Amino acid sequence: MVTPADAQQLRQAQRGVQRLVERDLRAFWGTLDLNRPGAARDALLGFVPELTRTYGDAAATVAADWYDDQRAAAGATGRYRAQLASPASADRVQQRVRYGAGHLFTPNPEQTLVFLDSAVQGYVAQPGRLTIRDSALADPAAAGWQRVTQPNSCKFCRMLAGRGGVYKRETATFASHDDCNCAAVPSWDPDAPEVGVEQYQASVRIQDLRDRAAEGSQEAQRQLDAHRSRVREFVADMDN
Repeated sequence: MVTPADAQQLRQAQRGVQRLVERDLRAFWGTLDLNRPGAARDALLGFVPELTRTYGDAAATVAADWYDDQRAAAGATGRYRAQLASPASADRVQQRVRYGAGHLFTPNPEQTLVFLDSAVQGYVAQPGRLTIRDSALADPAAAGWQRVTQPNSCKFCRMLAGRGGVYKRETATFASHDDCNCAAVPSWDPDAPEVGVEQYQASVRIQDLRDRAAEGSQEAQRQLDAHRSRVREFVADMDN
């Protein structure tokens, strides 16, 4: 069983990677000439995808090592090594950078850095979470993967955690907001309950809409708002 201390160890290691990416992004930002917004945007379009690839790979490696250690500690049968998830594609990262870089052409260009700080953290964290998710689904000894929250996690995250339920299907990705502090962990309990259909639907739908809305799709934003309204209703029912 993965203990809260085990999950916190993973969070701390991933947070170390995120601090490095934040450092490098801010250092690069300091080299930009904000009086030339077009040139600054183009420089970010070249730099940020490489940054997320480098540190996304690092996050995946940290997660894989942690998974293998947990597997050994659990005494899982058979042989299996965690498989690294791929970082976000350059095209996808560039789309979001281009959207956020719109602030460069306004009187408040620093808002681009605020936007990218948040976006980059999410892109770097996701390969680590998907490494856990994909490995737990492929490992014959694992029952699936769980979303584990912290006491200060939002209601949406607690809803997706499904009160300790296990995700057993590949169709549910690790939906998150950029500053999400949840972790994905494997479950070795064959009797663990599977999360309900509401969690699956929210996990799949919310992540797709978030990505498209962040890239500037007004229709995706409209659907995201409507979906969030339905999720809030479900969360309210869950708390009753």
